[in-house]
Amino acid sequence: MIAPAAARKRRPANATPADPEALQAPMYSAEAEKAVLGSMLARPDVVVDEVTEVLKRDDFFVPAHQEVFEAIQALHNNGKAIDITTLHQYLADRKLAEVVGSPGILAELAAGLATHLNVGSYIAIVKDKSLLRHLQHACANISQLVVDNQDSVTSVLDNAEREIFQVTNRGLTNSTVTAKTEIEKAIQLIENYQRNKGHLFGIPTGFHRLNELTTGWHGGEMIVLAARPGIGKTALALTFARHAMDARYDEKLDNWVKPGHAVGLFSLEMTNQQLMLRMLASYASESLQRIRQGDLDDQAMQKLRMIGEDMKQFPLVLDDTSFLSINQLRGKARRMKQQHKIDMLIIDYLQLLRSESEQAKDNRQNEVAEISRGIKGLAKELDIPIIVLAQLNRKSEEGKTEPALHNLRESGAIEQDADMVLLLHREDGADSEEGGGGETLPMGVKKYKIIIAKQRNGPTDSLEVHFHSQYTRFEDPVRHEA
Repeated sequence: MIAPAAARKRRPANATPADPEALQAPMYSAEAEKAVLGSMLARPDVVVDEVTEVLKRDDFFVPAHQEVFEAIQALHNNGKAIDITTLHQYLADRKLAEVVGSPGILAELAAGLATHLNVGSYIAIVKDKSLLRHLQHACANISQLVVDNQDSVTSVLDNAEREIFQVTNRGLTNSTVTAKTEIEKAIQLIENYQRNKGHLFGIPTGFHRLNELTTGWHGGEMIVLAARPGIGKTALALTFARHAMDARYDEKLDNWVKPGHAVGLFSLEMTNQQLMLRMLASYASESLQRIRQGDLDDQAMQKLRMIGEDMKQFPLVLDDTSFLSINQLRGKARRMKQQHKIDMLIIDYLQLLRSESEQAKDNRQNEVAEISRGIKGLAKELDIPIIVLAQLNRKSEEGKTEPALHNLRESGAIEQDADMVLLLHREDGADSEEGGGGETLPMGVKKYKIIIAKQRNGPTDSLEVHFHSQYTRFEDPVRHEA
């Protein structure tokens, strides 16, 4: 009688540990690699694109197989015929035929028993073995990190998480590419811009003029939103989150669809409950002060319950852990990305994060610089925009002048790492219902300015926004006037 699979796979409690040499032996299937390459030779018109969409050169372990794969890919990209003769000539011209063992290896691949109809299965085997090899390498690196950094556990954990995360995402990214490939992608992107002229390409900001200047929030970007305490950074960040979650543009449908983009939010200063109260007040256009005082009639309470039911559908993920280190935050963000597929991340705020590295001890500027670099690296790693709130120093209040980049508190590294820096400024006269330019604003609405002090991929400028203090909500003047 054959034992159940689970029973066969279970390792006995008293089993001898695996041989260290066996653990280090590379994992690969030469037969599966040959089957993939044989299928590419047999039906290049059908198979090559399917294979190259999933597999890269280093997914093959046998060096000769790597060269053959790359040669087939090059011939296919150049629109050349692919058979034993053309492939051998390609290798011979590059002095690779003898190294690879051509034409013998090519004849062996062409005469193999594999059928191109099963190429999907062969690809899966090669990819799985490749991932296991990279996991094996990652584990070796982690073991070495443990030995070398026994006094810095959080740093080891962060690096270990990053190593594993990179393995799980190997099928999605490739850090080494040719200029030709990237130019082709750039031209396709420009053609896409042309076809979809007038549409927003990034995640909506919620403000018409800001969308025009930035084309929305984009993956890999670190956006710093800075202001003095009490000016309204958190309220503006929640407004950005609200519009991102509201809807997303679907190119296939050529329309906006719901739900919108998933947003992750780290609040190191406020609790999740405080944030939800703000969002409820904002959405329901109810006074936050009245909500806190319990000064609500039945109609207002019913409206809040209805808004609350709608808000339960928001693709919003919250974390209000205090005293986070940058390593802890990066680990939590990776899990948000994996588990909840977040499209954007908001961090409130940068100066409340800490670093535990030796270099950062007793030097706050070094610490903030490490935190800033860590956030920028995280944005690129997860390929999402990260909006991080930051404080301006007190000098920004002197003379009632508009804030500038040099007012970023504690470190110039924030300015250097950021792809975009937004400075929130409350204009003179904004504390009354009369704006700075003399125009009359609705009761309770104050005039603010968002200054784009830096934008790596676009212009610097400024735009007017309105703040409805009762509802802790920023509004677009364009929409407001409509």
